[in-house]
Amino acid sequence: MKKLLLTCLLLLFWTPPVLADSAQYQVEIEAPTELKELLQKHLDMVKWRDNPRMIPAEWQRLYLLAPQNIKNLVATEGYFSPKISPSLENQNGIFTAKFTVDSGSPVLISNVNLKFTGDINQQQIDDKTSIPKLRDAWLLKTGEPFRQDDWDQAKRKLLTTLLVERFPNATISNSRAEVNLENQTVALTVEIDSGSVITFGETTIEGLERYPARVVENLNPIKPSSIYNQSDLLTFQARLQESGYFQSVAVSADTQLADSNIAPIKVTVVENRSVKMGIGAGYSTNTGARTQLTYDDLNILGRGWRLTSSLKLEQKAQSIGGEIKLPVTSKGYRDSFNASLNRSAIEGQTLTTSQVGVKRAWGPRKREQYIGSSYLVEQQDVDGGESTTKKVGVLSYGITLRHTDNELSPTRGYLFNAQFSGAPLDALSDGKFLQSYFKTQAYYPITLSTQLIGRAEFGMVNGKNGAPEAFLFRAGGDQSVRGYAFQSLGINEGDAIVGGRYLATGSVEVIQWLTNQWGAAAFVDFGNAANRIQDLDPVYGYGLGARWKSPIGPIGADIAYGEATSKYRLHFNIGVAF
Repeated sequence: MKKLLLTCLLLLFWTPPVLADSAQYQVEIEAPTELKELLQKHLDMVKWRDNPRMIPAEWQRLYLLAPQNIKNLVATEGYFSPKISPSLENQNGIFTAKFTVDSGSPVLISNVNLKFTGDINQQQIDDKTSIPKLRDAWLLKTGEPFRQDDWDQAKRKLLTTLLVERFPNATISNSRAEVNLENQTVALTVEIDSGSVITFGETTIEGLERYPARVVENLNPIKPSSIYNQSDLLTFQARLQESGYFQSVAVSADTQLADSNIAPIKVTVVENRSVKMGIGAGYSTNTGARTQLTYDDLNILGRGWRLTSSLKLEQKAQSIGGEIKLPVTSKGYRDSFNASLNRSAIEGQTLTTSQVGVKRAWGPRKREQYIGSSYLVEQQDVDGGESTTKKVGVLSYGITLRHTDNELSPTRGYLFNAQFSGAPLDALSDGKFLQSYFKTQAYYPITLSTQLIGRAEFGMVNGKNGAPEAFLFRAGGDQSVRGYAFQSLGINEGDAIVGGRYLATGSVEVIQWLTNQWGAAAFVDFGNAANRIQDLDPVYGYGLGARWKSPIGPIGADIAYGEATSKYRLHFNIGVAF
């Protein structure tokens, strides 16, 4: 009862705070556009006029302080001699403060004096962090206008250059901007203490329980006693994160040990679960509805060998396969073994293929290469034609170049892939052949919101006895010539479409981004597959589509018209196919 009575009394006597009427206190500013925006955002009278405690006496106090407040704000833009004309009016209880600001001329930088102490004075002239190169890279040049933001950015960039390479303990010991109002100039002085050159020490690892230490050690690009470089630490951390073994990774170097110029490296990891199983479903406009089972083991035989395997059941294709990846070697090689069994029934041709192989890859993602060998047995059944069986022992080489501004959603740059596969020995194959395949994709921003994408694809097979169907070419589908069914462009044999010895396709696409994530696309695709170059008569597909920048890369939905078939087809694309 007492609580109820107390609540009633509070409701009876409590009234909400009354906010100051913003119409009662007005501020009018006349100034150059860039300064007016600055003052309207940061001037104290503007910021405080809606304060519920604002009263005429407080308003008068802020008005008297405003000219100095204005001088301090415009000084950050390089105007140190402004002329300010203030006035204060009271009409019917409405207080209006007016300020007319004549900014005058901005001060210009007359002199820049960069002083260096520490081990940096012993640097070679061609080093990135040498004094001459740091002076050349200094952002504020003599004769340029002075702005506080530019001044702060220039000092920050100078210090960062030292911190990320060789001198992680560098500091700016002193900095001054001395303004001369008589001649409207400013002299800049920055004193930098680089400290000592730091080298990397030994690496310690924390968090390993299941996997051997070499899983981490072989991915380490840093050698003991090498010069400190922050990018090496980031590269090391990125390699560990991309390895697939770890849920989280932290790589750091202690650069501030007392009486030592050696920075030991510390790696802290949280391991992924060793065994993973998954089930999924999906749909592809190429091969239809899909159900998939996966089984992964990241630590086969306790040696850090990684098994990835899957069973995939689609309407037009089925497969079961697995791959064992060994830990990266100390020289950066990525070795793997694989085996698979595949069946597809597309355009009247049924292929059943089994293969085993080994592969060695190396190099960063920007320039990735591989060599491999495999043994393949293929059975081909053609509607209205003959059935054949072929076996081949194949050697292969491939290289992929990636040079884009963003791996998931590139807007500028190019991707290039070349692959060569051949059967050199009659004893292991039903005939010799060499397959050459090239694919490139280029990105160019026409405007900030308009993007051009071009794609080209070429393939060729040389060999008297011909290659198995798995090494021949068909075209059509989501990543080929849109407007045509998946692998529907090739050689007519019986009632089926089979592969040809030559392939040429291309695409030109323009995307207009309507928001940061959504865009509309228009495209023209062309190409075909044939047994002779002179028979490569391209067919064309035209269409429109929608694009979405998803967290896993661009997702596209297209409607394309196949000129040769006079039919429309729906296509889906996810990510960058490289």
